[in-house]
Amino acid sequence: MPSDHPYRRWIYSILVIVIIIFANGCDIRPTSMGYQHRIVILADSIFWNEIKNDVLPAFETIVYTPHVEKRFYVKRIGLNELNDYKSRMNVFILGTTTGQSEVDKYLRNQIPSEFIDGVDNGKYFYIFKNDLFVRDQLGLIMMAKNTPQFIENFEILKNEIYDKFESAYFDRLSKSIYDSGEQEDLEEFLVNRFGWKVRIQHDYFIANHDMDDRYVWLRRIDPDRWLSIWEMEGDSSLLREGMLFDIRDTITKKYYSGDYVVREDSYVITSDFQGKHATKIIGLWRNDSNNDLVGGPFRTYIVHDKEKSKFYFIDYAVQAVGKLKQPYLDQLEIMARTFEVVSSTRKTE
Repeated sequence: MPSDHPYRRWIYSILVIVIIIFANGCDIRPTSMGYQHRIVILADSIFWNEIKNDVLPAFETIVYTPHVEKRFYVKRIGLNELNDYKSRMNVFILGTTTGQSEVDKYLRNQIPSEFIDGVDNGKYFYIFKNDLFVRDQLGLIMMAKNTPQFIENFEILKNEIYDKFESAYFDRLSKSIYDSGEQEDLEEFLVNRFGWKVRIQHDYFIANHDMDDRYVWLRRIDPDRWLSIWEMEGDSSLLREGMLFDIRDTITKKYYSGDYVVREDSYVITSDFQGKHATKIIGLWRNDSNNDLVGGPFRTYIVHDKEKSKFYFIDYAVQAVGKLKQPYLDQLEIMARTFEVVSSTRKTE
């Protein structure tokens, strides 16, 4: 979409035009509650039935862990249920400017007429509003003139909307996990030994480290999840899918008692890592040693330092029997993305 598309221009102008009237005066409201990965959508039931097949796939992407999970879980509510759910962490409100449902009337009463006129003229469609009803809440309002226009607008902007929501979701999650505690002494130990750092959430410990492999295993129990980092020398020929799987299998066989990549359920993509291109493995691991089959999801970033002909592998995985695993993957994703090379000096024991 061109950068001067009217919907994009709206993103900048709406901050001046729209002041949502859901909060009053000084913010002494309670903090949001519930699960970060759940989305509450306020929408009229008839309208929702007309648009849900377009909206749900954008947020409920299937993730295999190996069980089927969803990226986010959506629950639709009516206006009569709003008071029961308005303190949840993610609240979306969807409606039209010409509809006669209770939700449509509610939106028209709350939102300034300039915004409503802009929606009718095809100028505006959505707005994110932090702290919509309570603090630390992600709010999103989407409105169109009618149902067909809503579906058309959403199809054009769904990727942009999802990316903005996911970014805000990770920002809030990052704040919450590090507000609970950060192990700066352990971070400094890794800088001194390995020349790189990563922000370490509370309750993680070093399960193993090996200076020869330049390897560190950070682990947390209940449920079991871990972040491992190691270095390798090489060139771009190392980045072939089969080669990367073999490398991970070699490391996990040595340190994880025989974990291996489930190759038919794993694949390699090009991803963003701290604003730069990186290779990423998305896959499943399994360990059937000792006649005890266990497994789960893993992700591995491979960051190439071309000047030093060196690769950093930032690998994380989860084993959480009977629990959703995607929320733990998200926490580990945040930790992985804090990886930073700070020194090339090696300090030995």
